Amino acid sequence: MRESWQVHAVQRGLERSSRGAGLLRFGLFAFLASLYFVRLGAGSLWDNSEPTYGEIVKELLRTGDWLTLHFDYKPWFIHPPLWFWTAALSVKAFGLNEFALRLPSAIFGVLSCLAVYLAARRLYGELAGLASALAFGTSLEVIVLSRLAYLDSMLLFFTTVTSLWIYFAVRDGDRRAFWKAVVAAALGTLTKGPIALVLPVLVLLVFLAWTRRPFWRGLPWIGGTLVYVVLAGAWFAAEWSVNGDIFVHSYFGGSNVGRFLSPFENQPGPFWYYLPVTAIGFFPFVAFLPEGVKTAWQRWTEDERYLLVAAVVPLFFFSVAQTKLPNYIVIIFPSLAIMVGRVLGDAMATNDLAALRGALIFLPVSLVLVTTGVVIYGQSQHAGPFHALAPSLAVLGWLVVPTAIATLVLTYAARRVWIAPVGLALMMAGFITAIVYAILPQIETFKPMKSMAAVVRSYYRPGDKIGIMGPPGGFSLRFYTESHGVTSVGYSKDADQTPQAFFRQPVRVLCVVSPSDIDVLRRQGISIWVLERAPRVVLVTNRPPQTR
Repeated sequence: MRESWQVHAVQRGLERSSRGAGLLRFGLFAFLASLYFVRLGAGSLWDNSEPTYGEIVKELLRTGDWLTLHFDYKPWFIHPPLWFWTAALSVKAFGLNEFALRLPSAIFGVLSCLAVYLAARRLYGELAGLASALAFGTSLEVIVLSRLAYLDSMLLFFTTVTSLWIYFAVRDGDRRAFWKAVVAAALGTLTKGPIALVLPVLVLLVFLAWTRRPFWRGLPWIGGTLVYVVLAGAWFAAEWSVNGDIFVHSYFGGSNVGRFLSPFENQPGPFWYYLPVTAIGFFPFVAFLPEGVKTAWQRWTEDERYLLVAAVVPLFFFSVAQTKLPNYIVIIFPSLAIMVGRVLGDAMATNDLAALRGALIFLPVSLVLVTTGVVIYGQSQHAGPFHALAPSLAVLGWLVVPTAIATLVLTYAARRVWIAPVGLALMMAGFITAIVYAILPQIETFKPMKSMAAVVRSYYRPGDKIGIMGPPGGFSLRFYTESHGVTSVGYSKDADQTPQAFFRQPVRVLCVVSPSDIDVLRRQGISIWVLERAPRVVLVTNRPPQTR
């Protein structure tokens, strides 16, 4: 009782001190925004999603077709258009570049932090709101998704509002929260499809079945359903009226149900796939997650039970789904962050170091686990670049590990709980600074397609055909060569043409190949001439070089 009284007293004092609380909030969100915006446009686009989405935005603006998305000037029915509309407006304002394409993600990353703060404050008070936003906003995966031209940051904002505000509507009979959830669900559906509605509804249904809470009184469910159908369904109806059944089959059959039932684009994974992904993605505040979950389970109020359901149901859903990608699971991070924020907020309010003893001891363990996971992934998936970057990654490790240990030591030495979350946040700031200023410039040497695309454009003449054979990066080559069209050359089933068919066309071809592919092509009797060499790629043609 005494501890609870102290927590509420501190919360009330902080909320009464509007100037101090306002400065603290401003500092927090300015700090989080800096993690997302610093050098946002540095570095070329990452294959394959960023240049694919960038190409779609480019073709949207060049065709003027804001209804049907296009890739390679053919209808593209994988995702709805809201993110692409937003990115297109950004490109109109700032030009066709990496910064403009990534800007919507950074903005919605900040908005997602704001949504987590507001939800946690409504549940547990100001300190918990600030701590939850900090835990969420500095998590590794949220930072990464907020710095890439992906749809997930926007989707995360809308699903966070949908899932948490529909709970507030049911719990408090809050009609305003209800309509916020309805609009967010509709906009989320326009971002990445029905998943924006399906998961929050599943979470709510499981929670209601568990608690047997009545939910139908006082809320306009029929009206909300109609508004959702109109807002979310207008684009789908218009797209169906223009493209007919091919849209329905491609989008709902292939891109949605197909992803769940079978691996999409060869992206499978075991049932436990998302457990290590969550541990790495929610770093560094994953160290406090066991304590947050334990506390939620022990307190056992409806608020805690809803947060637990909001984490477990999507985790189970995506674990069962056959297509697995790391970015899918970020949808559970808001509920994880609020559980952690509750524990941190209470501990800071009473300066109760004992309440965080287990979490602080687990911090070095989480560092070891995350480091091990990164090493295993780097060795297995990108061995060449990983070994080349090993010195810089070692420096990064020497930055992160001592900071985490210093945070642990200072927290105990000064006996001040607030040092722990602040120290971890500063650690992530140093981490991101080192990444964007030191490591990303080195990684660019392993991403040669932007510079090679400039070479291709300098040789290109109307009627030429552009191809790529061997090196990865075909999506980037397509984007940076200004939509001249790129043919995938090879013998796999995914290739557009065989080398013989491509190089023996009656027109001139420009093909980006690996250095080792040159001898292979010549041994097959294919005549090629080298136009330009780069350290990792070579531009060849089927015609003797002439003066440009």
